[in-house]
Amino acid sequence: MVWMAGLIIVLLIAMVVVGRLIRLGTPNQVGNDSDPANGIEAIPTLFIPGYFGNRLSFGRLINRLTRQYGANKSMVIKVDRHGKIHVSGHLAKSKVLIQVLFADKSSRPRQQAVWLSEVLEVLNTRYGVEEINLVGHSMGCITIFWFLTHQSKMTPVSVEHVVAIAGPFNDSEIARSTDKVDAYPLNAKGPTKRMPIYRALSQRVFAIPRDIKVLNIAGRISNTQQNDGEVSVNSAFSLRYLLQDPAAQYHELVIRGKRATHRLLHENAIVDQEIAKFLWNQ
Repeated sequence: MVWMAGLIIVLLIAMVVVGRLIRLGTPNQVGNDSDPANGIEAIPTLFIPGYFGNRLSFGRLINRLTRQYGANKSMVIKVDRHGKIHVSGHLAKSKVLIQVLFADKSSRPRQQAVWLSEVLEVLNTRYGVEEINLVGHSMGCITIFWFLTHQSKMTPVSVEHVVAIAGPFNDSEIARSTDKVDAYPLNAKGPTKRMPIYRALSQRVFAIPRDIKVLNIAGRISNTQQNDGEVSVNSAFSLRYLLQDPAAQYHELVIRGKRATHRLLHENAIVDQEIAKFLWNQ
């Protein structure tokens, strides 16, 4: 009977773990949904995961913003493999966080940017959303900036703030790890060697809204390893040269140390704090 008791305990633990994982991909409305204190708190924020991203990618970060900064994960939007949009939850009044999940986890930024524009169309027509913020990690950053350079002018929703976390803006491969981390030097005009994705975005810089505000976060594991294990500081900060003219406000932040790895940057308390400060002046 001892083994049966042990099996029951294991099953109960497994049920708790599975329940927590499921909740990471569902709305989590807080009890007190008060009116926004100001205009910036009324702007919903969408989270775009990286390559093969899932509910874990931003789920814990969103939950921390909910617990510690009074935000509301009141909506989850899932895009199926055929591009059909499924919305669960509703829009809260203040500090709305919207988790975006793509069923086709290997889809590329160009396709995801089209789906993102369609998500914004839904938010506008069904819920009256006119302004949004965007937060991306890794390839999700490229999706955001492909949208900004190729689709934003055709979308009835304006982008106010963008947070880019570990964006591979000048990597030779934007979705898979390479044997060597790309880290081409930067000079006064930008990267000394420009990868195809950087060149493609640079040709459409004129389409990026001029009053957009950007927080660009990169990881640096140590003084000798100036990257997060997958994306270098130089590649992430290549964005600076794509935004130098149109960006009204552009800020860079380097996270250092063992928790500055590519997969831990969105599990970092400093990143949480800086996102809250940037989006809501907290």
